[in-house]
Amino acid sequence: MKKITTLAVSLLTAACMSAGALAADQPLEKVAPFPKAEKGMKRQVIQLPQQQDESALKVELMIGQTLEVDCNHHRLGGNWKVKPWKAGAMITMSLRS
Repeated sequence: MKKITTLAVSLLTAACMSAGALAADQPLEKVAPFPKAEKGMKRQVIQLPQQQDESALKVELMIGQTLEVDCNHHRLGGNWKVKPWKAGAMITMSLRS
């Protein structure tokens, strides 16, 4: 009985690990088919776990930089550029400073 339990746990673990590896091996265009980042920009994809009632949840993005500065207050200044993508179903956002 111990051998069967150990085998079942091993197979379950291997299946979970291979599913995660397959998701990680997919190119970014398949995971998030959005426009490529412009020159000098870096594209970020945020993957969140699926929830039952996603309309009741919010995602807060804290955009910034990590800098060593010699002052008490330092801010990341710039303007947000928001563009619709795919007939307004989604948007792309970029910060120009």
